[in-house]
Amino acid sequence: MGHWAEGLADEAVKLIGGSPDRQVLTDMLVQAGREIDVLSGRSFQPLRLATSAIEPNGLPFVDIPDMQVGSMEPGAGVWEIPDPVNGEIATVLQVSPLATPVPSAVHAADALWIAGQLVAGASQTGRLSADHVLHWLGTSVDREQRKDLFRRIMDPAVRFYIPLLGVSINGWWIQIARRLIWVTSETEDEGRLIEPLLDKQNADGQIPPLAAVEAILIVAPITRHPADWAFTARIWTEQVQRPIDRPWRRLAKAIHGHGIPTITLDPASTSYEIACQVVLKGYWHGYIKGDEPALANAVAMAYPRQVDRIQRETRAPDRASAAATLLEQLIHPGFDPARGAEATRRYVRRKTSIAVMQYRKSEAPDRYPWTQVGISERRYYKLLPLFAQKVNGRYDYDYADVVARMKAHLNLVDKAREVRAAALEVLRSHGFGDEAARKWLQRHPPEEAVNAWPRGRHR
Repeated sequence: MGHWAEGLADEAVKLIGGSPDRQVLTDMLVQAGREIDVLSGRSFQPLRLATSAIEPNGLPFVDIPDMQVGSMEPGAGVWEIPDPVNGEIATVLQVSPLATPVPSAVHAADALWIAGQLVAGASQTGRLSADHVLHWLGTSVDREQRKDLFRRIMDPAVRFYIPLLGVSINGWWIQIARRLIWVTSETEDEGRLIEPLLDKQNADGQIPPLAAVEAILIVAPITRHPADWAFTARIWTEQVQRPIDRPWRRLAKAIHGHGIPTITLDPASTSYEIACQVVLKGYWHGYIKGDEPALANAVAMAYPRQVDRIQRETRAPDRASAAATLLEQLIHPGFDPARGAEATRRYVRRKTSIAVMQYRKSEAPDRYPWTQVGISERRYYKLLPLFAQKVNGRYDYDYADVVARMKAHLNLVDKAREVRAAALEVLRSHGFGDEAARKWLQRHPPEEAVNAWPRGRHR
């Protein structure tokens, strides 16, 4: 079975036109498709039957991509949780019943804020690393049992999970886990990143292909059994290396519409920044609404310098208002997760500057040349090459002089437009049709319209 992108070849040929090399085109589509798989964390496989043996090692939830809701055999003691954004699929399974459901829970946005801080703590203590996975294997599995464990992991149907964190807080269960896989040519590509765990050769002189899938965060309420809501996110550390040469704007809609959120970490990230990133990813992917108070609070806690700048520059009454102003700029993600956590910080800094600049424009419009001319900023810079030249890549000109000349130019344009409109009306009154009148004006000065008549109707 080929990759799903191969089916796009015929459509791509129609769009491109001509006679492109079909094999080259197919290879390019497959490459782009696999990049989308990795960025989205899904493989978009066609419907098919599959059998899985799940070993959760004490975890009540496990991630399982691309499962169709309603396709699981009943009475299996496992419960699928429909994705809150796309109810036709399930990315989380509940594999054990809750001991005692709690009566109430905090809002989902608050739970994601807590989960983000737990992710930060796990990263800082090294629990997301390959060394921790090996440590867990060394302390939890006896030497005699490891060969049997490796044989089970070699079976592609076995999903063996390493628990990194599991805690119940404020009515929510929050866990982080990594799945072990034995990488072979038959290993199914689920769009997830993997990390080799062993680098020493065995008795046969080969390095065992044991690997761990990227860490997965699951946040689910425990107010009822089975759970009816779950948030899943992938966790990428600074070791993740992905090609970033493809324009993100072409992929963002697909990734955020159908993909699994990705949290990016680095040593420079504070716990509040990571927690804010989890909340923002939940918002961008549609798991929480934009009116959640926790959103603005998360932005204020994670980026105090940027919020303080907005409050100072825009004279906002309080930090909450300033944080809300910044949040308005963060409606859509402007960076590829493969660029790492620093991209998030740059994105927030840039949006802070934009918020301040927009406030200054609205408060003091006369200080900008385009407002003095009475046109938009976009149109001003389109007209500017007519009145100024670039020096070393920048326009160097006298604002007052350009404003005066541009006003005169626009006045002439407006006058010419008025004369043309009047000429069209005269031509129509003389019996010209709309198309004929426009063609006549392409060949004659508007002033001659007074004496112009259609053929056969001269007076």
